Amino acid sequence: MSEQPARSNSPVSSLSVLESASSGAILPPPEPMPLPDHRTRLPMRDGVRLDTYVWLPDSAIATKQQVPCILLRTPYKESVMGFRRLGVLRYVDAGYAVVIQQIRGVGQSEGRFTFNAPHDRSDGYDTVEWIAAQDWCSGAVGMDGSSYVGMTQLTAASEQPPHLRCIVPAVPCVDFFREVPYRGGVFSRQHTINWTRLLQIESLNELKSGFSGTMPALSQPEVLQRLLSRPALDAADGELIGDFLGHYRDALEHPTFDEWFQARTLSPADYARIDIPTLVVNGNFDLAIGAMNLWRQLEANLPGAEHRRLLVGPWDHGQCYAGGTASYGPYTMGDHSVVDLVALRLAFFDQHLKRQGSGPDLGGRVTAFITGANEWRHFDSYPPVGVIPLHLYLSSGGRANSARGDGRLLREPPAGAQPPDCFVDDPTLPFVPALASALEASVLLDLRERERDFETLVYDSGALTEPLTLFGEGEVDIFVAVDAPDADLMLWLAERRADGKTVKLATGQLRLRYHGGFDAERLLTPGEVVKVTIPLTYVGHRIPAGSHLRLLVSGSNFPSADPNPHTGEPIATAVAMRSAVQTIFHDSARLSRLVLPVLP
Repeated sequence: MSEQPARSNSPVSSLSVLESASSGAILPPPEPMPLPDHRTRLPMRDGVRLDTYVWLPDSAIATKQQVPCILLRTPYKESVMGFRRLGVLRYVDAGYAVVIQQIRGVGQSEGRFTFNAPHDRSDGYDTVEWIAAQDWCSGAVGMDGSSYVGMTQLTAASEQPPHLRCIVPAVPCVDFFREVPYRGGVFSRQHTINWTRLLQIESLNELKSGFSGTMPALSQPEVLQRLLSRPALDAADGELIGDFLGHYRDALEHPTFDEWFQARTLSPADYARIDIPTLVVNGNFDLAIGAMNLWRQLEANLPGAEHRRLLVGPWDHGQCYAGGTASYGPYTMGDHSVVDLVALRLAFFDQHLKRQGSGPDLGGRVTAFITGANEWRHFDSYPPVGVIPLHLYLSSGGRANSARGDGRLLREPPAGAQPPDCFVDDPTLPFVPALASALEASVLLDLRERERDFETLVYDSGALTEPLTLFGEGEVDIFVAVDAPDADLMLWLAERRADGKTVKLATGQLRLRYHGGFDAERLLTPGEVVKVTIPLTYVGHRIPAGSHLRLLVSGSNFPSADPNPHTGEPIATAVAMRSAVQTIFHDSARLSRLVLPVLP
């Protein structure tokens, strides 16, 4: 894999912009793009017109040369993000036309905004084919972008527009009940309000107070009130308006994976139709699951495509498009970890849109950076052949509460009876780390304050006698009983380092009313033991000998997760709240365990 230092004009993602704003930094207005060579309201097949910008390279203007085009379909406004921050001028300099189009209901585009709407499929198709028919276009079109702009690539590609040659989706969401606006069935109130407000505002100046950024200042009473108020359905009133308020309410009014969500989710047949070169990008520090789920779905429904690539680097959500740095929070990776992602994408586009070169030097169908070892690894598949499942069994003497307790992770199943562990979750007084409003990676990845909480169970492996390389997505089987009809289980996989830091590696969560699946709400019988399996997010990390593995278990993760009222009432309209006692069983008849994918 070719690595280069990131250029000084590397792009800044929408998330990075939000993080800077919410950390209190005074941001200058985004430096605007140069005026487009063309701007039009492009009519879709139903007559709705979408605001569409076109920038052409000098060769297309001066000599009328036909050039390939890179398309981004986005919900973000130029006045908020500044398209220059995306680094797309480097595409123009490299001889590509660039088209940026705002989706329905955003900015000057007509129509109604609705989340990942079914009409995004036909809108993407119509836009690709309009581009290919222009006299400045060679007929070769590729699509680019991260997060929501990755999702618009997938919806377009599933319709198979004839002139769409390749796509580069970075960190998209593809499973909207395991991901936002729900995560494991737990409503993401904070994210849903804040992200939707980003689409609504006209200037970054509107982020400087109140509900700013992705991590609002919880010290502000009005912010805390909005995140904890009941009913949840009314929490965005006065903050969001129009279609954006409608999105917040839509999410809450569809509390199961019903027809509304199914219409926004790609089917196996849709994935099978994405038979074009695809570069999927993900990051070690991005807690979204979409990119890895996308890869698995593509491989399952159109297996072994040689023109498909997966790249996982040491990046968070925003850096998966912008490119990272040699260190991240408690991690120091080295200069060889830094990749010029614009140059990498250009090599991919050159190969498939210009028929020039052999594409980016990735070294294999799957390329991943392993933190801890600080090395790039190359595989033919994901999960790769040879990954070994490591089973670690939860055990204690009934006092696993906090890091001071007696919770253990054992290589062998516990024999005979063991007392269970209990903790209490109070939705009126959720645990909030003292630095919850900070956005520095060193804070976001630091679990020491969490593991000191008595209502958090901590299971520890003891010092490892040899290094352990984790690669993939683990899962946790838990036997649990609750004295209420509903509750949440929140999990953190962590490394306890020799320097005393407890660093987050992966997370998982489940709202227990979905213990039988997301298709229906199935309330618990208080006191009845149920077994649930909770998937963990991706981890690619080498844990050295002497470090410990830890699994943390709690009932809440505020403010990221909306507290569970524990009454069993509909989450959207519930007003009453109560505490819930959760009991975790781990005896020989009820083996609660952590299963991790290990590279030999």
